Amino acid sequence: MAKSNHRSNNKRRSGYRKPSNNLAMGQRRSDSSLEHTPIIELDIDSLSYDGKGIGRLNGRACFVEGSLSGEKVKAQISAANNKRVEAKLIKVLEPSPERVKPKCSVYEQCGGCDLQHLSHNQQIQHKQSIVEQLLCRNACVDDLRWLDPIITSDAGYDYRRKIRLACYYDPSNNQLNIGFRAAKSKKIVAVSECQVMTPQLKSLVQALYQLMGDLHEQLDQPKLLREFAHIECVADQDGQSVCFRLLKPLPTGVMTLLENWAQSQGVSLWLRIADKPLERYQGNLSTTNLDLKNGVKIAYTPEDFLQVNAQVNEAMVASVLQQLDISIDDRVLDLFSGLGNFSLPAAYLAKDVLAVEGIDEMVEKSLENARLNGIDNFSASVQDLFNEEALSWLDQGADKIILDPPRAGAELIAQNIGRTNATKIAYVSCNPQALVRDTKWILEQGYQLESATLLDMFPQTSHIETLVIFSKC
Repeated sequence: MAKSNHRSNNKRRSGYRKPSNNLAMGQRRSDSSLEHTPIIELDIDSLSYDGKGIGRLNGRACFVEGSLSGEKVKAQISAANNKRVEAKLIKVLEPSPERVKPKCSVYEQCGGCDLQHLSHNQQIQHKQSIVEQLLCRNACVDDLRWLDPIITSDAGYDYRRKIRLACYYDPSNNQLNIGFRAAKSKKIVAVSECQVMTPQLKSLVQALYQLMGDLHEQLDQPKLLREFAHIECVADQDGQSVCFRLLKPLPTGVMTLLENWAQSQGVSLWLRIADKPLERYQGNLSTTNLDLKNGVKIAYTPEDFLQVNAQVNEAMVASVLQQLDISIDDRVLDLFSGLGNFSLPAAYLAKDVLAVEGIDEMVEKSLENARLNGIDNFSASVQDLFNEEALSWLDQGADKIILDPPRAGAELIAQNIGRTNATKIAYVSCNPQALVRDTKWILEQGYQLESATLLDMFPQTSHIETLVIFSKC
């Protein structure tokens, strides 16, 4: 599943400089008919899948980021071709009743959230509508049964437990800029309290800013700060961990400062230096708990793929297990299995579980997690699931299948999934277009789309996650 960047406000302190946040759009072929009329007024009648308002201009679709359906806006054309126009929002002339004030003070600069101006309930409705329209139009799926969405509490804020902070050392003033990437730019927006982060992560990030400021003031050679490339942070009720990605090794004195800070904060400290292996310097290996019937602990490092929304992830796993109706006689095949997010809980219910993952390091960690939980009916193998050799796993057969592919989807698997004779398939999608394509293949092999559930995994963003269940006809 896809990851997402996020934003927040930051108070300037010694050693930090908030960068300029001018945004640049990609260059497109100029349209001479628009050269003398760059400012337009436009009625917005819908939203695109990525959250841009859409109106009609001279017979072409005009996309205005930051606008909402039902609004009248003033915008400046920024790019155009024969089929579409893009424009930058200048002013909302007639606002939608669903427009809300963003909680984030740097919302218009940061490249993380892009739907904070739309009410949380309407975000969910919009995303569900996008998936429903695509399935109906491109996969001929009518009368789709939607289950209640799995949502984030707290109106879609305070949910994100993992982030990556970018670092950039400015040699002109010996300052280190830390934050999130600006929208459509490599510039950095400083943060101190991102509104979508968990309370634990907010506290950790604030402590990190304090640490980096102290380093800037204490170091005899501030240029050492240029060795920081980015910082991975994970923090929730189960623990905290930080990984510093460094371009070169740091002197012993600096390492001692980092270790003392980690110990004082109760943080597991990790380092990856250039292309060397990830190394833990301080604290224990972090685990996240799935509070399900049998309880599952999943160990991870800050660099591992971990669903950033713990609340939705836990409910999603429970929904998959319940809808697949796994019994003690079932053989479960989990493809794109990662650390074992689905397969380990499934092992408590099934006869046996086979997990297949393309990254060998993740396979080893999933096996370690099985041992951590005392699970002995679990096996895992490394296989590139985009290669035809992966089809051999389908020929072994399965009663229930779990698919959790990346944004590219699972086309090869979908084209051949009927070879398993599985009675039910759970497909977790982070890309509606890939989901629609793969759904067509699965339906052609004698399955029907039984239900769909919108997963509110990334509130305040246009990112769409969906769980669909297929059953054998």
